Amino acid sequence: MSALPDPRPRLVALGRLFYERRWMWATAGNLSARADPDSFWITASGLSKGELAPDDFLRIELASGRVLEGPPGHKPSAETAIHRAIYQTQAGAGACLHGHSVEAVLASRGRDPVVLPRVEMIKALGVWDDGTPTALPVFTNHPDVTSIGQAVETFLRDHPRPLPALIVRDHGVTAWGQSISEALRHYEAVEFLLALLARGF
Repeated sequence: MSALPDPRPRLVALGRLFYERRWMWATAGNLSARADPDSFWITASGLSKGELAPDDFLRIELASGRVLEGPPGHKPSAETAIHRAIYQTQAGAGACLHGHSVEAVLASRGRDPVVLPRVEMIKALGVWDDGTPTALPVFTNHPDVTSIGQAVETFLRDHPRPLPALIVRDHGVTAWGQSISEALRHYEAVEFLLALLARGF
């Protein structure tokens, strides 16, 4: 398979959207999408996602995690290990979105897993009224994000058909999909459902 269409302009627009919706405060959060079957683009570390440009991304080799392409002086997002874990275990994943919302932090407190409410919005995650589990896995936050990535990879290998999202406690949501549009739909749905939980639903 050859290189895919450049996803960076779409990710730039998405960064602005997430910033405006207060899902990416300060320099928090990161966005990625496959460049080809063996690599993916991800936002560079330490940048406001509301002010991204197409040059603010690094191309990462999926197998090794090393930087293949990107502007000098930039380093990959700290959560690159989580994105790699998802791409390595979810064959259909084409994009991965990670934000830091207030609702995600509140909803992750005291819940493990986070059981999402069965309201209409749950259908956006591909869940129907058929007994499909709606538990969002919760991962312990660590300063060493590599260890989170390892925990995510282990979980996803042990659960071959998970919800297309996860949460890191006191940190934020990561959602993925076959395309950027699908990943966005999943992310929006999870944030809606977490907002309900944060309000005591």
